[in-house]
Amino acid sequence: MSTIIDDNTTVDSKEFDRLVASTVRAMRQSLGVTAAELAKVSGVPRPNIEAIERGGASTRAERYDIAVAVEWLSNNCVAKGLTTEPEAVPRDEG
Repeated sequence: MSTIIDDNTTVDSKEFDRLVASTVRAMRQSLGVTAAELAKVSGVPRPNIEAIERGGASTRAERYDIAVAVEWLSNNCVAKGLTTEPEAVPRDEG
């Protein structure tokens, strides 16, 4: 069994991979984006994202790139079919 040790904390790396998998999948799905779309924005290849979502190992760099991409997608209203353009509001020309 491999472990990750950080400041007196030991975590089973398989459990860590499962937590990363469920978190990445949940964030991606909540934004309404596909693995291919997340791959394009993050720069992490789609097969790697799919492997991570299945519980495969990920590098710190991949986790960082995915987190930055999710934040960007969220902040730019790309998720759930929203646009970054404001909706047209009819003017009262009374």
